[in-house]
Amino acid sequence: SEYSENITPEHWLKIAQKLDSLAKSDYKGILVAHGTDTMQYTAAFLSFALSGFPKPIVLVGSQRSSDRPSSDAALNLIGAAKFIVRSNMNGVFVAMHNSENDDDTACHLGTRVRKNHTSKRNAFETVGAKPAFIISQDTLIQNFPGPYYKQKDYTPKISLDSKVALIKYHPGYDPKMFEYILDQKYKAIIFEGTGLGHIGKSMYDLVKRAKQENVFLGMTSQCLDGQVNMAVYESGRDLMNFGIVPLSNMISEIALVKAMWALGTDAKNISNTMLVNVASEFTE
Repeated sequence: SEYSENITPEHWLKIAQKLDSLAKSDYKGILVAHGTDTMQYTAAFLSFALSGFPKPIVLVGSQRSSDRPSSDAALNLIGAAKFIVRSNMNGVFVAMHNSENDDDTACHLGTRVRKNHTSKRNAFETVGAKPAFIISQDTLIQNFPGPYYKQKDYTPKISLDSKVALIKYHPGYDPKMFEYILDQKYKAIIFEGTGLGHIGKSMYDLVKRAKQENVFLGMTSQCLDGQVNMAVYESGRDLMNFGIVPLSNMISEIALVKAMWALGTDAKNISNTMLVNVASEFTE
């Protein structure tokens, strides 16, 4: 086992390969115990690599260890097991406390979940919506009108290329850091821009260089709610003209993982793949 801060993309591949080997098993679903620090990254990769998996995969962890009176480990595990037995839902999910109380468990979609608190038991939240399911006592509450997964057939694509950078732009960001990333031959860059999806003019020349070198450039927002819309202001329109692709309301960390997966599976078509809603990473 590993502390989750030590998990690498190579671990994601091994987990996905093991899960793929169980796709035709008689199991009702599969529980994956995982540390909470990087659980959203693993959940995202499994969502893309195992799109259409024929049974639920539920990642479950705890914010507080089982030797503490306030541990959330048991409730999260029980809730995840109940979800698997009763939901008949395929896909990848994260099961954690829904509140600070020991009342129910939230089951979040693997591509829309984020850890938003360092220590609360209900640290994980679905960004921009309610959790996909709430497991309360013996009741399963579904919070969406239809299936998340558009893809019916199971078509595993277990591959990645980790040569992707996530740049959080801020006032005073030194473009030399961006230049270094390009010098290291990174193949894709996800910008976490301000507001509707912006970075400063000091970055423009390097953005142009990146496109000349066929580096994929995607734009997400530092805002957790709302969508990137680069057509509103002149700066956003300039960036789109330079070749930056707006990524709607995809979460920045999820976009990072998706870009790794897209590069590993079909690098030439990464621009198209990043705009396809593979596992409900975009909400409609």
